[in-house]
Amino acid sequence: MLQFPFFWYSSPPLLKKWLDDVLTYGWAYGSSGDKLHGKQFALAVSTGSPEEAYQAGGRNQFSMSELLKPFQATSNLIGTVFIPSFVLHGIHALSEEELSLNAKRYADYVLQPM
Repeated sequence: MLQFPFFWYSSPPLLKKWLDDVLTYGWAYGSSGDKLHGKQFALAVSTGSPEEAYQAGGRNQFSMSELLKPFQATSNLIGTVFIPSFVLHGIHALSEEELSLNAKRYADYVLQPM
């Protein structure tokens, strides 16, 4: 599972570097790159904007599903099973109660992502 704040419509640069360094030809993909085949590939993403901003016609013009497609394509390339992402929107505006509720939802997701 990759957990990160959604940063300029992608992952933070350090996570991108990690992906570049770890998901190498011959290990993660290519003719002998099968080390991750069949494993689950999951994302846990937080955004600063509300959910309404991430849809057609919203401020960001695209849904989170659309914006996360590069990660799904990576999952396809390395032979993993891409499962639905855990997305928490509007983190800057969450109350303590909402944060607590979403922490429980996230724990449930981690323990049983599919």
